[in-house]
Amino acid sequence: MRRRDLLAAGALSSALSLAGCLETLEREDAWRELVVDPPEGAYVPPKVDEMLPLGTATADGLEVSLSATRPHSFWTVADGERARADVRDHHDIHLMATVTDAETGLAVPTSVSTAINSREERIDERTLWPMLSQRMGFHYGDNVPLGEDGHHNATVRIEPTSAQVSGTLADRLDAARTVDLEFEYAAAEIESLDRRLIDEDEGRGESGAVEPMEHGHGHGDHESEAENDRDDHDSHSDHESENDHGDHDAHDDDYDAEADLETATDTWFGTAHSGDLEFGVGVLERGSDGTGEDTVVVSARTRYNQFLIPFAGLSVAPVRDGSLGEKTPLGERLDAELGHHYGAPLERERLESTAELAVVVDATPQLSRHEGYETAFFDLEPATVGIALE
Repeated sequence: MRRRDLLAAGALSSALSLAGCLETLEREDAWRELVVDPPEGAYVPPKVDEMLPLGTATADGLEVSLSATRPHSFWTVADGERARADVRDHHDIHLMATVTDAETGLAVPTSVSTAINSREERIDERTLWPMLSQRMGFHYGDNVPLGEDGHHNATVRIEPTSAQVSGTLADRLDAARTVDLEFEYAAAEIESLDRRLIDEDEGRGESGAVEPMEHGHGHGDHESEAENDRDDHDSHSDHESENDHGDHDAHDDDYDAEADLETATDTWFGTAHSGDLEFGVGVLERGSDGTGEDTVVVSARTRYNQFLIPFAGLSVAPVRDGSLGEKTPLGERLDAELGHHYGAPLERERLESTAELAVVVDATPQLSRHEGYETAFFDLEPATVGIALE
C-alpha cells in the first residue's frame, strides 16, 4: 500500500470517528484530511459542493453572475508562493462571480469588487480574488459574511481589464462599470447544499480533475466524475469528443477560444504541454493584426478541462541545439476573433531560423486555487512545439 493510501486511510478513520459518516462532515479540515499527500499538479479533490445561483445582470455589454456555496478554504498565490486562506467563524458563504462579454461569451480578466448591503446596512466590502476551480473554471471569489437572513443587495464593480484589447471588444472593455444584484439569503439554504464525497475508485487524491459543471446549472447540480489517469494526450482528446465539448468554462461554454484561435491564425503550429498547462501556438502574418509584423499568439488552458488561464507570465523562445534562444515576453490579450490569448510581435527571421519554438512560463498564473489546483502550475519546464512557415 502506498504512503498516500496509508495516510488517507488513517485520516478517514479519524474523520469517521469524529462525525459518524462522511456525508455529515462539516469541518473543512476534516474533508481536507482525506487527501493529505497530494501529487505535484492537478489532482482529484475529496469532495464537490453544490452551488446556489444568486443572480445575473448585464451592464454596458458585460454580463455578471453571482453564485454561492458553503464557505471553504482556498489558496492564494503571490508570485511563486501560495498561502491557505481558511474559513473564519463570520464567513457565511463562499461568494463567486463571473464576468463575461455578453456578445461573445468571452471571460474577462479584470479586477472585481463587491459591496453588500442588507436593511440599508453595509455588511461587507472587498475585492474578490481571481480564482480557478475544477468545476467552475476561472472566476472571482472569496469567503464573505452576510449577517442575518433576508434581502441583500450586491453592487459589483468591474474595472477595465489589464489585458490588451483589440477589435470590437475594445469599446466594451475600456471603462469601469457597476451592476446591482438583489438576492435572498437564508443560512439554512446554504447549509442544505449538498457536499458529495469523491470515492477512491473515482480517483480521489490522484492526478486528474473532476468534471466541470454544466452551463446554467447551480442549485441541484452536484454530479461529477473524475477524469484521472489521462496522462497521454490521446486519452484527453477522446474525453473531449465523448462529452461534446462539455469541458469549457461553466460561464462561457458556447465560446470555443481554442478553436477560434486556430481558425483565426494565419499559421497554426499546434499544441504543447507543460505540467497541467496546455498551450496552443500560432502566428498572425505581417500586417494581419495591424502591426506590420509577424505576431506569435499563444492560448493557455488547463490540461484536463481546458479552462482558460489568465494572469500568467509567458514568453516564447526559439530552440536551437536543445537550448533556448532569446526570450520574447508575451502580453495578455483579448480579441473577439482570437479569444483570450497571449501574444507579441516577433521578427520573421527568428521564426524562420528555428524548427522549434518554446513557450516558457516565467510566472505561475496569479490565480487563487480551489482544492485540487493548489499544487498545480509551479516550476514548469518550457513546452516546445515544432514550427514551419511557408
